[in-house]
Amino acid sequence: MMEVCYQGLVVAVLFATAALAAAVAIPGLDIRLIEPIQGPREHRRVVNREEPSELLCVRVASSPYAWKNNESPSLTLIASPPTNQFSCDPLVYGLSLEDCQYMSTIGMLGQGENAVEDNGQIWIGSDGPNIFTFINAANVPITLILWHTAMTDDQASFMNARMPKISYSLPTTGSAVQLSIANGVPGGWAAIYNRQTTLTQYGQVSNTFGEFSTGPYATIDVSRLVNMSGNPMTVRVSSGCVADMRSCVYMCDRTDNSCGAAGTYSLANCGGHNAVHSIGEDGNPTGGCQGWSYGGHVEVVMT
Repeated sequence: MMEVCYQGLVVAVLFATAALAAAVAIPGLDIRLIEPIQGPREHRRVVNREEPSELLCVRVASSPYAWKNNESPSLTLIASPPTNQFSCDPLVYGLSLEDCQYMSTIGMLGQGENAVEDNGQIWIGSDGPNIFTFINAANVPITLILWHTAMTDDQASFMNARMPKISYSLPTTGSAVQLSIANGVPGGWAAIYNRQTTLTQYGQVSNTFGEFSTGPYATIDVSRLVNMSGNPMTVRVSSGCVADMRSCVYMCDRTDNSCGAAGTYSLANCGGHNAVHSIGEDGNPTGGCQGWSYGGHVEVVMT
C-alpha cells in the first residue's frame, strides 16, 4: 500500500507492503500514479514535524497487497521521532538492556510485546502452526525486530509510530530464537546490527526486510526496497523454496538505494519449485516462496 501526501506539491510518498514500507521525499509526482484512485479525497489536519499542515492523502496500489477501488482513501501520518526515550525498566523477555537502550535512542516507540504464550498472533516458542527460526550468522550482535501488519494499519512497519510484536537480542554468532506465528497473520521483520542500524527519516528500520503472510496462501519473500545496501539474509522454507538477496527478492530497478513507486521495482529470480511470481491487477509484481499453507517451518539466517 502506498500513501501519497501532498500540499500543493508532493511532500512525501509512503510505501507499505505486507510487511514492507519505505518513505522518500520527492519533488513531484507523475499524475499517472494516481489515476487508478476512485472515491472522494479527504483533507485532514495532521501534525508534521510539530507544525500543523493540511495534507491530501490518497492510496496508490503497490505490492504485494492490491488496493481495491471500493476502499476509501485514508490518511497516513508522516511521523517524527518521539521527543522522549522509552523506558527499559522492566525489560521484556529476550531483550538485553544494551539493545533496549539503543532502540530507545534511535527513536523507536517502545520495546516489543515479546509474548511467551499463545496470543493468537505472534509469540516466542515453538508450539504454533508456523515456526520461524531466526539465526545470527554475523560476527556482531543482532536485534530482531518483527511486526504484525494488520490490513487496516498502513504504519505497521514504522517503528517510531508502532511497537513491534517482537524485539529479541541475538548477541553472538549462532544465537537463535524460535517464534510461533498463527495462521492468517501477515507481518515482516528487519534487524538492527551491532547497535548501529538506524531508522529511516520516516521511522522504519533502515535495513533488508523479510515479508510473510501465513494461512491458506502462505508466502514469504525478501525485500531490499527500503535499503538496497542492507545486510544479507537467507530465508529457507520447509517446502524447499529459498528467498535471499538474489532470489524471490524485491529489488529496485534503477540505481536508487530505495524505491517503491509502481514501475520502479521487480521481484527477481522467483521461479522453480514452490516459488510464485505473477503480476497483480495493479501491474506490480507479486509472489514469493509458497508451499507451506496452514503450517510450515521457516529458517532465517542473518549474516
